[in-house]
Order: sequence, then C-alpha cells, then structure tokens
Amino acid sequence: MRKFIFTLICSFISFTVFSQESDTTLVALDEIVVSSFYQSSSISSAVVTIKDIAQSNYGQEPSHVFSKMPSIISLNDNGTEFGYGYYRIRGLDQTRINVSLDGCPWNEAEDYGSYFANSPDLLSSMQTVRVERGTASSYNGIAGVAGGIMLESINIFNPLNESYAYVSSGSYASHKGTVVYNMNPYKGWGLHVKATHQYTNGYRDYGFNSSQAITVKTGYKFNDKHTIDFLSMNGFHRNGQGWIGNTLEELELNPRANGCTEAEDDNWFMTMNRLQYKMRATDNLIVTSSVYFQFQDGSYRFDLDNYMRRLEGEELDSKMLYDYGLRHRMVGANVVGKYYLSPLTLTVGVNGYTFSRDHFLDNKAINIPDTEYYSNRGIKTDVSTFAMLQFKPVKGLVFSGNVQYRHASFDYLDYVNRDNSFSHIDKNTVWDFCNCGFNVEYTPENSTKVYAKFNHVNREPTRSDMFGGNENFTGEFATIKPEKANDVEFGFEYTLGNKIYANLNFYHMWFENELVLNGEYGTNGLPCHDNAMNSYRNGIEVDVNYNIWAYLNLDVNGSYSHNKATTKTFGTTNHILTPSTTINADLYWDNYDFNVGFDTNYRSKMYVDMGNDFSIPYVWTLNFHGMYRYRNLEIGLRINNLTNKVNYCTGAVNSKNEMLYFRNAGTNFIASLKFKF
Repeated sequence: MRKFIFTLICSFISFTVFSQESDTTLVALDEIVVSSFYQSSSISSAVVTIKDIAQSNYGQEPSHVFSKMPSIISLNDNGTEFGYGYYRIRGLDQTRINVSLDGCPWNEAEDYGSYFANSPDLLSSMQTVRVERGTASSYNGIAGVAGGIMLESINIFNPLNESYAYVSSGSYASHKGTVVYNMNPYKGWGLHVKATHQYTNGYRDYGFNSSQAITVKTGYKFNDKHTIDFLSMNGFHRNGQGWIGNTLEELELNPRANGCTEAEDDNWFMTMNRLQYKMRATDNLIVTSSVYFQFQDGSYRFDLDNYMRRLEGEELDSKMLYDYGLRHRMVGANVVGKYYLSPLTLTVGVNGYTFSRDHFLDNKAINIPDTEYYSNRGIKTDVSTFAMLQFKPVKGLVFSGNVQYRHASFDYLDYVNRDNSFSHIDKNTVWDFCNCGFNVEYTPENSTKVYAKFNHVNREPTRSDMFGGNENFTGEFATIKPEKANDVEFGFEYTLGNKIYANLNFYHMWFENELVLNGEYGTNGLPCHDNAMNSYRNGIEVDVNYNIWAYLNLDVNGSYSHNKATTKTFGTTNHILTPSTTINADLYWDNYDFNVGFDTNYRSKMYVDMGNDFSIPYVWTLNFHGMYRYRNLEIGLRINNLTNKVNYCTGAVNSKNEMLYFRNAGTNFIASLKFKF
C-alpha cells in the first residue's frame, strides 16, 4: 500500500510540474484516448480500423482476424472460426500477450489468459484494434513478452457511427444475430448499445458454441475540455470442449471426431466495466483517469477417464467427471497524463489493481471422493508506474524512450487444507520488475521511414506453472523462474500516396528462462511449461498493400523466422507450435457498392514436441469473400477452404507416442444480411 501511495504522489507531482502554459499546438480532446497514451511506436504493429471491422467482421473470433497479420497464427477447438480460439504471436501464446481495453487490463491476473470467447462479436463495439508484435512495456500491468493488443471502444461522440441489424447463417448450423444502436450525439450525450446472439454446432463433434453479449457505452461531453463515459461489456457462453485431438485412424473413420467427450463442456459469464474521465487541464496537458471492474464466473467439466486413456495411456474406468469452478474479480484504477512542449512529449501514469480468483471443486462434481474436494482463493496485487519521453530535435527525426516499474505479489488461501495457505510476506511470491525500451525513427521524406527499437521486459510465472498444473497448492512450488525477454528490431516503411504501402521489419528476440511448453498437461487440463536455459527467435516480416488499378487491390504480408531453445532435457531444439513461414494474401475489387475477392493463407509445418520428432503439416486455404451494398442493405457471402483441403490447425503427442491432430473444417460458408437504420 505504501508503494501504491508513493507512485500516486509521484504521478501527481509530475502532472503539476509540467502543467505550465506554452505555445504548443492544441490536440483535440476527442483524439486522446488511453489506449493510445502508451505505445512505444507504430513499429511492428498493425491497426484494424472501424472501416476494416465493418468490411471483414462476420462474428468470427478475433483470433482469426489477428491471424491475417504477419507472424500471427490462430488455433481453434471446434474446427470453425466461432467459439474458443487461440492465437500465437511469433510462436508465443496469448498468456504472454498484454491485452487492454481503453487502457484497462483485459488479461486475468493469475494465468494471464486473454480469451475473447466470453465476448462474442467483440469487434462490433470497437473503434480500432492495434496489434503490436514483439516485446512491449505496459502501463496497465504485466508486460507483453510476445506483443500487445490494444482495444479501443467505439467513439460515442462521433455522429457518423451507424446503427444496424445484422443476421447471418452458414455451415454447421452456424448463425448470428446482432443489433447495434448508435445514438446521434444529443446535447452532449452519446450512446452505443449492442446485443448479440450466435451459435454453431462446430465442425468437430460436440464442439458447439452458444454465446450472447450485451454492450452499453454512454457518456457526456461537457465541453472541449471535459468528457466522461461509462462502458459495460457483458458476455455469456456455453461451449463444448475440444482440446484433445484424434489419431489419423480415428479421423479416417470420422473426419469430425473429437478427442473430448460429450459430457465435457463449460459455461461462463463475464462482465467488464470501466468509468473514464478525460480532461484537458491546460493547453498542453491532457489527463485521463479510469476506474474498472472485471468479474467472471463459470465452470468447466473434465473427464479424467477419457484424459488418462487418450493422453496418458491408462485405463481407470472410474467414471469420474470433475466440474472445476472458477470465479474472479478485478478492481483497479489508472491515471495517465500527456504533456506537450515542443519538441518534447512526456507521458506519465500509474495503474493499480487487486485481483482475486476462487477455485473450487465440490458436490457439483460427479463420483468424486470427498477427499478430492477443494476450495481456495488466489489474490494478486499489481501496481505499476511508467513514463515515456518523445523528442523531435529536427523535422523527421524522433527519439523516444519508456520505462516501467512494476510491483506484484501473490497470496493464497486454502479453505480445506489451511496449512497450505501462504502470504507473499513469508513466501517467494513477490516480484519487482523494471521494463524499458528505446526507439528511433527517421523520415527523410514523406514517403519513407526508417526505424529501430530495443525493448527489455520481465514477467513472473503463472499460478498454474507455479502449482505444477494443479488447481490447489500441494505444499511445494514448481521450480519455475521469471522470464526475461529482449527484442531488437529495425526496418523501413515506404508509402506512395494511396498507391503503395510497404513495410519490411527485421527482429531478433533472445530470452533468459523463457517458459516453453514441455508437452505435459496439469490435472486442470492446462499445458505445463519449463524454463529454457537459453533461447532466441529471429525473423523477417513483410507487409505490402498495392492498388493495382482503379478499384483492384492486392494486400500481401508474411514472415520467415528461425527459432531455437536449449533445455536440460532435450538440448537445442526448434520451438514448438512456431511455424517458420506465414503468408497471407488478398486480391479484391472494391468500389464501395461491390466488394469481391479471394484471399489465401499459408502456414508452414510446426513441431508439436520438444524433441522435434512430431510435426503437423503445412496449412493452406483459398477463400472467397463478397459483399454487395444497395442503399441501406448489405448482402455478404464468405466461402472458406474452396479446395476442401484437409488442414490441421495444431497437434499433440500422447504417452504412447501417437500423434493427435486437430482438424479444421472443409469447404464451408457463411451468408449475411445487414440493414442500416
């Protein structure tokens, strides 16, 4: 608490010292949002705008939108683009990615999950989405080892926002209905309301998903200096599980086979709420303050017999079905100030939250002995303060540096075996990290930019890794150390009006104690990690947008990487679930009234075990997309996997050294109708 008060005082002093008047050009208040306050630069990042969202969003899980960008792949449970989706940036999973919504943390604070399944049709309420690749410091908590995703909710004071009703239907009983109402700002008031329902049976057996979401954002603009708004996002979903794969023999008999059983499903509710106040304190100082509250409640079922038979090669025949319950709360606040005094721009701020999650297994479980019941709570406290300074000595040259100090601690209360409870006061579950970075950009002329950056970040292990994959503490910590990541990048951008945009980026990332998958699963079903002795990831990323002629366009991006890790058990190996090559291309005709095109996605083979004895083959799909607009109507059609190619999104190896595959859907479609009102 004393450190938290100290950081608040430091931030207040910073705001006071730098709030003097000057002749610096004013910045419109509406353009200042928390999510853009602390970004190291535009280096190694891509932005999805509200226009992009309107053209490409048909309710798919955001992971599949991100996978259209360099170095990003998406995985899924049920073989479609709906339901549980996962994503990896440069081969690093989503627990290593910092996700924020309007500057407030999205990741849960124990295992750092950043799932979107609880928020169906999330993108319909977003203004922009920035996806940053590579290490990234953060002002809202844990640093991003793999990157950062900054969600910016819709600007309710924009009179051009559309209201519409949207329905779609497609393969595997997939359908979606969404109604979005955006009120034209009235006497300073703004309002956005969205209601969504979507459903799919999934391609894989038992892989259904039923989701609902209600989002409300409202606020009041007092004048050009003061704005306040409130956002509430609420999501519900029930989902059939599909995290266990199948052998090729099983898939030959039934291509839609699922390694999980029909009894394994999950049921979740999530709400994310935040109140935000923006103030232009002086002509040069803008301050944004937020308070936020996140709550989740739900459970997931785990068939132990099926797990032991399929992954461990043992027959239990005990018919035990576990029902794991989880409930968490996060309460926090942040204050961010941005001060302009040409040629300097200073951003400082502080963020703090407390997080608690209940883990319980009780009489909801089926045929479980009383001795296996548990009830415990993990409590995470996180305080971080940051500063970023940008300096423009001459036209076209920009230097910037950032630093973050972060203090985090973890406490554990065991309500069944109280002897296993512990506090960070007497256990090694308290961390202090300093993360930093430096960037330089040079734009010798309007069409060209060259840049370079360096970042150093630290991250503590997850609760699941510390507990060895158990849902309760067994009395001894796994030997997992915090990981450190360093990232050097350089490249250039070229722009020729609206004709050509090209970006070429080189990166070298090296790690100390990187957490790498060891191929094992905990009793909670989550994959386990070990620290690598040393490891690195090198790569090249390319992104090109080319207007070929009139309304004909070609967008191409891709990456090539070389990735190695050295562990005590396996020696030097290739990182698993890390393809060396990704390619995305989209050739389309767009004259606004009519948009039609073909896009293709390629991902090279990936190893799925640390010994590099097993791999899944490359993935390639050819897809069609079309949209016709007539007055207030939009009719859309998307056909995925036109060639009906057999693709496997990921894989695993069981104890009998059998390869288990996760098959994606063959040719499938989704048709949509959108009516603006």
